Parts: sequence; C-alpha cells; structure tokens
Amino acid sequence: MKRAKKARPAPPPPRGGRPVLTVVLTLGFAAALLFGLSLLGDQAKRRIGPRDRYSVAFADIRCDPPPGTDRETFLTEVRYTAAAGSTLQLLDPQLKPRLTGAFAAHPWVLRVDSVTIEPPDVVAVALTFRKPVLCVPHAATKRAVDAKGVLLPATAPTDGLPELLGAPALPSNALAGHLWPAEVVVRAAPVAVEYKPKTLERTPQGWQLIMPDGRKLLVAK
Repeated sequence: MKRAKKARPAPPPPRGGRPVLTVVLTLGFAAALLFGLSLLGDQAKRRIGPRDRYSVAFADIRCDPPPGTDRETFLTEVRYTAAAGSTLQLLDPQLKPRLTGAFAAHPWVLRVDSVTIEPPDVVAVALTFRKPVLCVPHAATKRAVDAKGVLLPATAPTDGLPELLGAPALPSNALAGHLWPAEVVVRAAPVAVEYKPKTLERTPQGWQLIMPDGRKLLVAK
C-alpha cells in the first residue's frame, strides 16, 4: 500500500517586501504631512498679514534722504510716484521687489542697493543717489543734472556747480529723472566732471571753459 505524499509547505514571502512597503508608506505620509504644514503656513500668513503687528507705515521706512530734502518729504514723493499704500505688510512675499521698484522710480535714485525687512516693524532701504555735477540756467533759477545729463529734481542744490552758458531753455514738459532734452547739456555734463570749470560754453571750436582761477581753456570735444 502506497503512502500518501505529504503536502509541501507554501514558499515563504519574498524577503524585504514588507520593509519596502513600510518605507513607501512612511515617505508618503511624510510628504503629505509636509504639504499640509506648508498649506497651513500659507493660510496662517494670509490671516496674520493684515494684522497691525505685521504692518509698518510707509513713512516709517528707514533710509537716507537725497541732498536738499528730508526723509519725510522724500518718502512722500516715493509713495506718490509709485502710487503705494500708506502701510506695508511685512509678510507680503512681493514686498522687497515692490519697494525696489517704488524707490527706483524716484528721479533722485540711481540705484537701490538693498531692501531689508526685519519683523515686526523694521523696513530699511539703502540707496545710491545721483550726484549733481552741472547747473543750467532756467528762468529765474538754475537746474542741476548728473554726470549723464539726467535732469534732477528742482530741490537739487546748484551752489558751486559748473554752469553751462547758452543752453536752450528747458521745456515745460521736461521730467526729472530723464535726460535733459537738449544734447548740448548731455554732452556738457562729462566735460564738467572732468575739468570742473566755473563756467563752460559750447562754441564752434569746442568747449570754452573758464576755470575757478580765471584761466580760459578751449577743449575740443
């Protein structure tokens, strides 16, 4: 009589299957958790942002004013030029680029070097201003331009600057922060920077300079 064959035991599951599944589930849970925390953080910022604790008045921005004006007046002009609001939300992710654009639009500003935000109530802006190098008679007063011939605001000081003689009148629609409309003024600015005369005038032979000591120079440029 034949003996019945014993049933073979089922093969064991592949090693490592359970740990791999555990790792996958763990990573998935961690990713979901991080996403949830990020979403909650964004929602919290939106809720907290409008609160007074995270608001700073535009007039409280820390910065140096340009020559011939004070910080309060300067900030008022920046805000008006940029059509900015009276308060800033420090948690606004676009605050730095917005402030950079607002200050860069002012005719005194050559470059915005940095914008620093330190919650809860500090906003500081570092600026490089245009420097007046030449003055041009205008009506009963004088207007200054920088080294590239850019017209500066009417508050720019002109005392002690080289004076350009014989320049065309400044049009009534000329805007500070833009090149002086007459080419002779734009070309005179670098001459004034290089020679620092008391006066200069364009002639057919070149630039006629009167130096501070009274000497006359003719510069063929």
